[in-house]
Amino acid sequence: MGWLIFLAIAVWLFFAYNRLRAAAENVKRRQANIAATVKKRHDVAQRLSDIAASYGDHEKLTHFTVVEGDSLARANMAAADAARVIGNVQMLAQRFPDLKANGTYQQLMAQLEGIETTILERREAYNAAAQGYNALRGSLPHLLYAEKLGFAEAPYFAADEAAEERLASFTTDDGRILREGMGRMAALATSHAQGAAERLKASNAKRAADPQEADDAGDPTPQS
Repeated sequence: MGWLIFLAIAVWLFFAYNRLRAAAENVKRRQANIAATVKKRHDVAQRLSDIAASYGDHEKLTHFTVVEGDSLARANMAAADAARVIGNVQMLAQRFPDLKANGTYQQLMAQLEGIETTILERREAYNAAAQGYNALRGSLPHLLYAEKLGFAEAPYFAADEAAEERLASFTTDDGRILREGMGRMAALATSHAQGAAERLKASNAKRAADPQEADDAGDPTPQS
């Protein structure tokens, strides 16, 4: 009866963990979608810079920062670079009507408008996913083990004090913690199995050395 209760609890925890992990992965996917769209905006800004460079203010237009580090840092720097360069190109277009009338310039600006709409939609989708994950994480029974398993709270995508949007950083450590826990359990099980094997080996060796003593130890019936 006891092992049935243990099995039921194990199955319930399995599905509870998978539900929390699925919610966390959804937040990460939404975060990656924003980063990909921000990268696309950066590429369009670079093309705008190349087109506008012949009209003047070359230094302001072509200075894109190369950032080392994780993808999140690169995405945030790309967003700042793109916003600055796009603003410079638009100001330049006001001074040079030929640039503003350039067909490629107009196409790229139209693409940017669509990209900005996509970023807004994906930011809202990310925040909705983060809200759902945080609500699940803070509910019972997940509240009892989420933090211990490495499920951190998901931050929301928002503008900072300088009105610059920053891609929220969200990572979980549940995979590493789960692997380490399973590794410890496997090591403990192996240790118990080795101990049992050694005890059995010692018992067999004792029987082989003194069969009569081993038989007497195994048969408690008094001899007449």
